[in-house]
Amino acid sequence: MKRKIVKRAAAMLLTMVMVCASLAGCSGKDQKGTGNETVGKNAEESSEKRAMGRFLEEEVDTDIVFGNIMDMKKLENGTLRIIGSNADDEMNSVWDSKDQGANWEKVYDFPAEIQDSDEGYADRGALSADGKAVCVYNKNEHGSGIKPILYLLDQNGSAAPLAFELPASKGETAQGKMIMGITFAGSDQLLVKDETDKIFQINIGDGSVKHTYEFDGSIDTHQVYAAGKKMIVFTSTEALVYDTETGEQLPLEESLQQGLAEAGLFHSVDSMDGGESIYCLSGGGLYHYKFGGSVMEQLIDSKMNSMGAPAFYPIALTMVDEENFLVAANDSNSSSPTGVALLKYSYDADIPAKPDKELRVYSLYENREMRQSISRFQKEHADIFVNYQAAMSEENGMNVSDALKTLTTEIMAGKGPDLMILDGMPVETYIEKGILKDLSSLIGEEGSYFEDILKTYEDEQGQLCAAPARFMIPMIQAGSAYYTPGEDFDTFTGRKDALANMEPRSVVEKFWYTCGAAWRKSDGTLDAAKITEFLTKLKDAYGTYDHSLDDEETGVHMTMDGNTEEIGKLSFSHGNFELAFGRINVNIGLFSNMDYGMMTAVNKKLDHGDYGLMPGQAEHVFVPAMILGINSKSSQTETAEAFVKYLFSQDSQNISQSGGLPVEKEAFCSVIDGHQCEGKENLFCVGGVEDEILDYAMEPTPEEEIKKLTDLVESLNTPAFRDDVIKDVVAEQGEKVLKGEINPKEATDAIIQKVNIYLAE
Repeated sequence: MKRKIVKRAAAMLLTMVMVCASLAGCSGKDQKGTGNETVGKNAEESSEKRAMGRFLEEEVDTDIVFGNIMDMKKLENGTLRIIGSNADDEMNSVWDSKDQGANWEKVYDFPAEIQDSDEGYADRGALSADGKAVCVYNKNEHGSGIKPILYLLDQNGSAAPLAFELPASKGETAQGKMIMGITFAGSDQLLVKDETDKIFQINIGDGSVKHTYEFDGSIDTHQVYAAGKKMIVFTSTEALVYDTETGEQLPLEESLQQGLAEAGLFHSVDSMDGGESIYCLSGGGLYHYKFGGSVMEQLIDSKMNSMGAPAFYPIALTMVDEENFLVAANDSNSSSPTGVALLKYSYDADIPAKPDKELRVYSLYENREMRQSISRFQKEHADIFVNYQAAMSEENGMNVSDALKTLTTEIMAGKGPDLMILDGMPVETYIEKGILKDLSSLIGEEGSYFEDILKTYEDEQGQLCAAPARFMIPMIQAGSAYYTPGEDFDTFTGRKDALANMEPRSVVEKFWYTCGAAWRKSDGTLDAAKITEFLTKLKDAYGTYDHSLDDEETGVHMTMDGNTEEIGKLSFSHGNFELAFGRINVNIGLFSNMDYGMMTAVNKKLDHGDYGLMPGQAEHVFVPAMILGINSKSSQTETAEAFVKYLFSQDSQNISQSGGLPVEKEAFCSVIDGHQCEGKENLFCVGGVEDEILDYAMEPTPEEEIKKLTDLVESLNTPAFRDDVIKDVVAEQGEKVLKGEINPKEATDAIIQKVNIYLAE
């Protein structure tokens, strides 16, 4: 069995918005005209100058359920070939297509001796232009590790081992070394990369090593490709080219280097002219580069298709011709049951190079579900380009307050976005000022959604000026010594050291969601007594701060890509490992997906472990997420409405990137039921320090657990306070309390002072 290791904008400014520009939104007056006339006129005047031609994407229905695609190649005779595995019969096989990928037929199965079994497994393969194949078979040496063996397969599928073994590094043995990459260099040589990023160029006839290329894989991984008589090595920062005849590095291709810097790491490469030029695929799209050239040309912008989606990981690129190519990819949101998909891209000279309509979408934080939904939506709406911008990133260093002031200025100038994700923003204030349009007509059939969550921002007139497409649940998991399901905030915080050894700011931020909702008074100000109580009880449960946590090497710090507070250190899932191995006593955070196997594995490590709603000063709290609002001043309201409709459709709701649970009931069940694990026996391992390993089976969620979680969601009726300016003030002062730098009363005074200044702006 294989094991895989694996804030609120200034009220004064908002008032100025109302003075400077009439807004036809919720709580505002109806206005005639939206500015569409000017937009339409400009579009008409410029239509004759519009650039034409664009690649369109479609997913290929192969009738094969690929478990894996190792490589894909266009052969010398024009046939397209795939080497990989069939998830239905669990066989490693080779398939051909003679009609540019429309239909595929099996050529042969691997011989029995190199099929996956208890004796070993094949995990990598490569194809040559003349039809040969090579695979890496990892043989189980039963007690002495894994031995990788290269097998060469001819046109008929007959296999023979190559006379090559990975050599031992100095001072080490070859035993246990793994092959991490393989590709043909022509038809008679292979480029083989080991786990140290050393590359061996070998002759397939006798297994002899022609050239060895050494790199420091501990600094950056090296992706290896071949084109004609060139070897191209990409890292995240370098583009290196070698002559495979001499083994010498060729002069630096500055335009290729610049292209890498702009496009990002290239994941797949192909050539159609014997290596004179290459086509490269990255998260930025498809690029073409002619060696010795002065520019790297972008042929496809990934923002207009699946290539830029968070769940899209390319495996192989095959150019059929200059106007058609195929991409094999892992895409968990594709129609493929295994997530291994084949996509075809074809050039259409009769459509605009850039879609006729542009919809501007804005959020404070990067939202992966939005990225994925944009990819799907644009695939069905080729005339619409969704331009999504997240304001905050590690690169720009912007904070929430500054981002919201900039947003307000743009809205005042009539340059604001068409659609906003309002997470972390003062939603109620925007509604009161008429910035947002009513969305109630855009939502699907009543009863299909969790109504208390969906109607979080519904006013007395029944207008839905903002609506969460997703939500998160503040959750807790612990052994019985520190938590009992259903207990209140007083009981939980009454336990000494319940929150010991946790990152102080993170603790305050997490409990903000279950407590902050209880602080707001009817006049909009905060209840100082409640805040003092909150900080006092958290300090009691936290105990004495351990200053060794200041050391990044020993502290519990969790990071993720993007600047999304919900998906970073506040996520419930990122404390599992620390809880299981006793470095923290409870795991708390925002629950946004169901990993039953992991939750069960952690519970087994605890004394009567269980999970439930995180205690707080407010009860039955949920966190509205992916809160959608249409700018009432937008010139693209119809397009924005169409997109919002899609975002509440089951197709979009089914997307799961751990950024929130679907508000649509059927999609919610689909996300938590673990159906993707049905019939699989894979184990998942999480490794940590000192050889700590947490094993668990990837399995469907039992019906009783689905019902337990669904009933829990049905009980949620208190929305968390989503104003990140206030949250950040609370977190800043609360951290000082838990570290023992100030007392709760001093922190409360500072919070009230700063928040009052903010509310008065």
